[in-house]
Amino acid sequence: MFTYELQRRLAPHGTTVSVAAHPGMSSTELARNTPAALRLPLTWLAPLITQTPAMGALPTLRAATDPAVLGGQYYGPGGRNEVMGHPRLVTSSPESYEMAVQQRLWADSEDLTRVAFPVVQSRRTSLSSPRGR
Repeated sequence: MFTYELQRRLAPHGTTVSVAAHPGMSSTELARNTPAALRLPLTWLAPLITQTPAMGALPTLRAATDPAVLGGQYYGPGGRNEVMGHPRLVTSSPESYEMAVQQRLWADSEDLTRVAFPVVQSRRTSLSSPRGR
């Protein structure tokens, strides 16, 4: 959702694009805090439902380096249910296309970070432009 709103804001200003990616199910340390009751079953299932961290990194690498990538696109694993596989263009959830929700997420992000778009850099200011409170 944030990617779509950022792309809408970037489009009038030049060639910089906003693209999203997800790794699918990758065998990383993210699952180390899984509840104890689930650890043993996941140990057995992991080889069947996860891919290597290197494969999980490929959608992000494609989104960042493929010269054919367009702003607002979303990449993920190309296998069944986008869990594993080589990267391809995928579709995000229907809810992610709701423009009003995207704009609300953007506004909340600006409020929480105190950074407003566009970020303006000058000799007298820092890299961000804090919003007044």
